[in-house]
Amino acid sequence: MTISMSRVQFIWSPLLGWALLTCSASLALAQVGSALPGVTVGPVAPAGTTTTGDQTTGQSGRQPADPNTPANSGIGTGGTLSGTPDSTTPVPTVTAPPAIPLPPGTTVQNPSTQLIPGMSDTLGGPGLTGGGVGVAGISGGASSGDEMGITMGSFRLYPGIDITTGYDSNVFAQNASAGTTASLSTVIQPTLALRSEWLNHSINLLMGGGFGFYQSAPTQNYQNYFMIVDGRIDIREDWTLTYSGGYRRATEALGTPNVAFAQAPTVDESIPISLSTTKRFNRVALEAGASATRAWFTDNSVITSSGLDALSRNRMTYEEHFNLSYEFSDDITLSVGPSFTQTKYDQTVDSLGQNRNSSAMGLNVGGSWAINPTSRLAGSVGYTINSSEGGLGATSAYVFNLGGSWDGIRFLTLRPALSRSISETALSAYRNTVSTVLGMDFTYEINPEWAMTGGLSYTMSEYNPIDGLGATPRTDTFTRASLGLLYMFRPQLSIGPVFDYTKGGSTDSTGPAYDRQLFSIRLSAKR
Repeated sequence: MTISMSRVQFIWSPLLGWALLTCSASLALAQVGSALPGVTVGPVAPAGTTTTGDQTTGQSGRQPADPNTPANSGIGTGGTLSGTPDSTTPVPTVTAPPAIPLPPGTTVQNPSTQLIPGMSDTLGGPGLTGGGVGVAGISGGASSGDEMGITMGSFRLYPGIDITTGYDSNVFAQNASAGTTASLSTVIQPTLALRSEWLNHSINLLMGGGFGFYQSAPTQNYQNYFMIVDGRIDIREDWTLTYSGGYRRATEALGTPNVAFAQAPTVDESIPISLSTTKRFNRVALEAGASATRAWFTDNSVITSSGLDALSRNRMTYEEHFNLSYEFSDDITLSVGPSFTQTKYDQTVDSLGQNRNSSAMGLNVGGSWAINPTSRLAGSVGYTINSSEGGLGATSAYVFNLGGSWDGIRFLTLRPALSRSISETALSAYRNTVSTVLGMDFTYEINPEWAMTGGLSYTMSEYNPIDGLGATPRTDTFTRASLGLLYMFRPQLSIGPVFDYTKGGSTDSTGPAYDRQLFSIRLSAKR
């Protein structure tokens, strides 16, 4: 399979938060951290996974890499979904680097606590402005055919920086009747990825940050960053061990789900670690894994009367899962497995006299379908029961995940995505939320230098009241539309404008009710 190094490629995952990874606005509702070549969106969480706060605590039951999957299919190890390379113009064959999924606790489904507020902090994969794809047989950072990355012995280094400046019409996500505040803003996003290029085993170091500054609203400034170590040990040809761990500082943002502060954003810090092993038996694969996430919070402004303070939200979350999969063909794989989650708060009885410790279990069925060498769908569906240990009640729900990429029309790529999951909440009268996200985005390549991207997303957060408090069920909704245009001077340097519109609504009078427009220009430089 061949791909054109001159064409523009994108990844955008509405499931994990809106992201125009190479040209989107990076304001209070900004895009994900800068895309790093060789790094992909984290694995789709199993349907039985329970999320805590805004972090996925259950590791996906990832499938072992399919040896029949083309190297440039844009599908990383473990069935993760990444960018879709273009193959319309014959050029020298290239080999895409393996995908690097971020660990549980880093991939965010509920977009209210991220590296860049309002967005997921997952990183993009191969195909982004060259995406770490080098011409076969050519190595080193100086070669004209080696567009991205710098060779350092048996490692490859991918540095990058994005600078976004723009105008936010409603920084505090307020109702127009209450008055709105507009501001110019600047966001700086440095990133660095060091990826091994060994024949066996792998280790990767990912570092990045998002630093936002608002001229007319300094209380919304944020400084977020992360460092993740991720790798794989090949015990045998049919037996692998994967691991990950790191540190993450994120910020909750006004105008996003599950926030309860008055003005200055609450900071969410976490240390996620995970370990899993996969053993193959011809077409059958058995995978087992576990993860632990330490999360703690810092309030920077007064918490509303309906919210929980930081000390009442600090917690440990443990997750275990098992997954049995079968490859029916080179294109279709099905899987089934249970998952278990335990959430333990630092304060068994918090400042409001509540015991929020809980446990959850779920059973999910999943699968993946390689439609063609560059199009794939992967997802799962299941049922989860989340039970409180402190008598706050139980929540049961059908949960699911679906993500993928389809490029059956020349120069046009579509990415549908939807998910439903149970999450912890920051609101004191509710035990948790059931969050549903629907999205569709597109990339249209106008010519080798210009491309258009856009899409729609709808998020619904259903809050389940604590038994006996008299609170009524509450539903918050967020609708988002975005359209961007990118001009690429060369694969290492691009610039483009983007327009982003968000509308928030709620069945509760204290919930979000606002309209917001963002106009920005983003400059992206990568090596």
